[in-house]
Amino acid sequence: MAIDWTQFEKQFADLRKSFAKPTSANAPDGTDSAGGYDLSSFQTQIGTAQQKLDSAQSALKNYYTTRYDQEYNTRGLGDIKTKIANLDSKIAGEKGTRDESISKTRRNPYYSAATITGESSEIERLANSTINNYVDERNSLAGEYNSTLDEVTKKVAAETGEKEREVDELKYNLASLTKQMSDYKDTLRSELDRESDDQHWEAEFMLKLQEADQRAKEASSGNGNSTASERFSARIDQGLEPDPSLRATAERLMSQGINDPTRLGYSGDLAVQLESEIAYLRKQSPEKASAPAQASGTTAESTFRREVRDAWKEGYNAEQLKQVYGNVQFTDSKKSASEIIDDEWRIKTAGGVGGFLGRLFRIGV
Repeated sequence: MAIDWTQFEKQFADLRKSFAKPTSANAPDGTDSAGGYDLSSFQTQIGTAQQKLDSAQSALKNYYTTRYDQEYNTRGLGDIKTKIANLDSKIAGEKGTRDESISKTRRNPYYSAATITGESSEIERLANSTINNYVDERNSLAGEYNSTLDEVTKKVAAETGEKEREVDELKYNLASLTKQMSDYKDTLRSELDRESDDQHWEAEFMLKLQEADQRAKEASSGNGNSTASERFSARIDQGLEPDPSLRATAERLMSQGINDPTRLGYSGDLAVQLESEIAYLRKQSPEKASAPAQASGTTAESTFRREVRDAWKEGYNAEQLKQVYGNVQFTDSKKSASEIIDDEWRIKTAGGVGGFLGRLFRIGV
């Protein structure tokens, strides 16, 4: 279809007028805001975001311990614990008095066997009645203490989790603003290098399009209405760490030489996010991608053998795995990790019909 370039240029000129950057005369702060961006406003937003982040991080410091102590005292758990301790002392004292009284009765040379038996039984009956009342009261208080302590622990953990998520969101917002500032400066430098008015206007137009795209991203990630998946994708698009909350898990998998989280049972979005986090961390530290780090701990022999067979698929040989798994121990075997690795390597590399049959029913070999 033919394009009416005259009409196109007219429409483009109208669009350019709508995108015309404000001059120092009509800018709110009297500064030039090229391409619709306001450098001063950017700096203010970044400063505000940093202040909010510092405040949130300061509030999070020792938050769990402080709130736990507050809730513990507010619920009167300290008083309940003291009452329980006092009842334990009373129970022990009553038992001691009972036993001493019975002992004295039995040692009385003037009592007959029948009298001793009757007196001892009566002492024990009265003492046990008092002891049982104390025990019932003590158990009731212990039940109340344990249930209340569980409520306090869950409540404070939930509050702390909210504070941590707030800090993560503020970090994300600050990183997003910082990247916008960097993109703006790069685009502005490129614009200033252009020689003709047409080139200058084209850069201005592209900058405006970039602003619209950035606003769309902010609308989906910064206003609290975006989904976790959308925020995750936005972080990857901006070159940020996909999910800092999964870093510890990703590093643990990397230390085991695992690139595919599904090997350990992770699935769905979690597996995808872990895989992206692992890829990001390997890019930050390429030296970690060359070989898995030392692994240690205790596991079952069958589980370890499957791990070794999976490692064959990633190109590791027996000597590499011995260096990695040399400190691993087993709950159901006295063999060393090196012995099991050598055993699996012999099965993998055995030749002839015997070697084929030995591998036939071993999954992963």
